[in-house]
Amino acid sequence: MPQTDPNAMSAMFWNDVSLWLTYLWIYFPLIIIFAFCMLIAHGLIPSGVRTGTYPAMFSRLRIPLTVIGVGALAGAAVMMILTITQTPVTLLNVWDRLFV
Repeated sequence: MPQTDPNAMSAMFWNDVSLWLTYLWIYFPLIIIFAFCMLIAHGLIPSGVRTGTYPAMFSRLRIPLTVIGVGALAGAAVMMILTITQTPVTLLNVWDRLFV
């Protein structure tokens, strides 16, 4: 397999790679926020309320946490779509073979 020469990349390609990294760094915390909101809203709160560890009024937090989690998931989906569709030509110009 031929090695990729980083000097062969133009400034436009480096800009695209920078854009991808920015989108992926935004994507990562959104997925973490989604996971923790869903864990708390649909795992910890119902279990704690049912066992009596938490007061019953904690059940009211489930809907806002779910809305925050779904919003974070929607934002993560938008970031991933932007990452994929922003500059599809760059992958083909930098790497000659995408699949083995």
